[in-house]
Amino acid sequence: MAFSSTPRIGSGAARALLLPALPRRLRTCLDPDLRLVAAREGISAEIAALVPAAAPLAAAWIAAADEAGGLWQDPDFTAVRTALMRMLDAHAAEHDRPAARALSDVVALLSCDGGDRAAAARLALPLWGEVELLSGLKDHLPAIAAAQAALACGRQPAAGERKDGEEADRADTPSAHLDAWTEALEAAQLALSAEASAAAVAAAALGSGIDDSFVGGALLLHVLTGFGQRLTWAIEEQGKSGEKRRRKVLEAQLLREARQRRKAEARPSGTEDEARQATVAARAVPEGHLLAVARVQETGSDKGKAVCRGYEGIIGKALPLVPTPELVSVRAALIFEFPYAVATIDRLLTDLVGRPYALLRPSVLVGAPGAGKSRLGARIAHHLGLGLWRVDGTRDSGACIGGLDRRWATSEPCHPLMAMARHGSANPVMLVDEIEKAATRSDYGRLWDALLPMLEPETARTYPDPAFQAEVDLSFVSWLATANSLHNLPGPLLDRLRVIEMPAPEARHLEALVAPVLAGIAASRGLDAAWLPDLSGDELMLVRQGWRGGSIRRLMRLVEAIVAAREAVVPRH
Repeated sequence: MAFSSTPRIGSGAARALLLPALPRRLRTCLDPDLRLVAAREGISAEIAALVPAAAPLAAAWIAAADEAGGLWQDPDFTAVRTALMRMLDAHAAEHDRPAARALSDVVALLSCDGGDRAAAARLALPLWGEVELLSGLKDHLPAIAAAQAALACGRQPAAGERKDGEEADRADTPSAHLDAWTEALEAAQLALSAEASAAAVAAAALGSGIDDSFVGGALLLHVLTGFGQRLTWAIEEQGKSGEKRRRKVLEAQLLREARQRRKAEARPSGTEDEARQATVAARAVPEGHLLAVARVQETGSDKGKAVCRGYEGIIGKALPLVPTPELVSVRAALIFEFPYAVATIDRLLTDLVGRPYALLRPSVLVGAPGAGKSRLGARIAHHLGLGLWRVDGTRDSGACIGGLDRRWATSEPCHPLMAMARHGSANPVMLVDEIEKAATRSDYGRLWDALLPMLEPETARTYPDPAFQAEVDLSFVSWLATANSLHNLPGPLLDRLRVIEMPAPEARHLEALVAPVLAGIAASRGLDAAWLPDLSGDELMLVRQGWRGGSIRRLMRLVEAIVAAREAVVPRH
C-alpha cells in the first residue's frame, strides 16, 4: 500500500514538455538530449529552406565540422563557419528576417569555441531577450497541466499494471493529476529560467573578456550554462539567505506606502499630489510610448520651475517611440550614399532586425579623417526617421552632456532629454563626434565618465538627472560616436562601445560616389536633384585627376567647384 495518493510526475517529463516552447537559441542551449551531428544537419536543412543561396556553405560547414573532429579552432572549419554566419547576417539585414539571424546564432553555438569572445558577445543580447520571453511561459502552464491531467485520467492501465482499492480511485481523480502536473511544470519552468539566465550571464561575461580554464577548448554550447552557474552561484546563495529579510522589508515598505496613499487621498497637496499624479501617469503609458520623465523634484524656490521651462512637453507625458522602418529600403538608400561601406552599414542595421522600435547598439565608428563617419551617423538617423543630436567631443566642456546640477546658474538637463524635447520622440540618436579628442582634465568632470551610465541599459533606465533631480528613462536612446583612433580612449568606455571600422573610399568608387554628392549639393541648395545633371566625361576626368580616394570632403569640394564652373559658363535663362 502506497503512502500518498498524489501521482508523481518526473522532472524530465515536465521539462520535455516545456523545451519545445522555448525560443530557438535557448532551446539549443538547454536541451540535454541534443546531439551535435543531428542538430547541425537539422540547422543545415533549415538554412537551405530559408536562404537557398547559403545551402552550399551549410553543407561545407557540416563537412568541415566532421573533419575537424571537435577542434573548434581549426582554420578550415573556422573559415567556413565565418562565411556561413556572415551570409546569414547579411540576409537578415537585407530582407528583415530575424529567423536568419537566429540561425546564424545557432551556428555559433554549435561550432564556436568557448574562448571565442566575438561569438559570446553576439549571443549575449539575444539570449537576454529570450530569457525575458521565457517568463511568459508561466501563463501557459495551467493549460498544459490540464491537458496532461486529462490524458492521464483517460488512459487505460497497461498490461501487468495494478492499482489497489481506494488509492487507485484517488490517484485517478483529475484534481490529483492536475496538482501533480502543475507542481512538476512550475518546478521545470523555474529550473529552465535559472539555467537560461546563467547562459545569458555567461555569454555577457565571456563577451566582455572574462576568461577561465573551464571554457578553453570546449564548445560554446557546452560551457554557457555551467560557466554561468559558477558565476552566479554566490549571488544565488546570497539571495536565498536574504529572502526572508527582503520580504519583511518589502512588507514594511508596502505598509508605509499604503499609509502615505491614504493620507494623500484625504488631504492632497504639494509634492504628494504630484507624486501620485506621476504614478498614475506612469501606469497609463500607451503602447509604443515611453515616459522618460515622470516628475521633477520641486524645491521651495523658483529654481525648479526655471529648470523645467521649455521641457513641459516631456515632463509627465509619454513620448512616442519611432518604429523600425522597412530595412531593405533603408539599406538601399544608405548603400547608394556610401557604396564603399556596405559591411559597416550591415553591422549597424543588424541591430534593428526584429526590433519593433528603432534602437542602435552603442557603437564607435573608427576610420581615417574624411571617411564619412559623422555623415554616415547622420544619414542613418535620417533614413530611420530618428531625431539627431550632435555633440562635439573636442569642444564639449566637462561632463555637461550628463546634465548640470540646478545649484549652478547654467543648470540644464542631460543632452538626451534635450534631444527628446527638441524632436518629440523618446528614441533619438546621440552622435558624439571625435570622442577620442575629448578633454582629459577632470576639474569639471569628463565627457567619457559622463557617458558611462547612459550607455548601459540598466543604468540608463534609471539615470539620475542632476537638473531635474529625478530618475529619467534613457533606455531607448541610440549612441553613435566617431573616432580617428582608439588609443586614447579609457578601457571602461571601450567595454561599453562596439568598435566598427569605417573604410575610406577608394578611386574605384568615384563613379558611384558622384551621384550622391550631386544629390547632396542639390539638397543643400533646396533644389531637386534633377536640376544638377550628371558630370560629363571631361568633368569626371578632372575630378579623377584631383581625387585618388580618401577624404569625402575633398571629393565634395572638387564636385562643387565643377558645378560652380559649369554654372558660370552656361548662360542662365
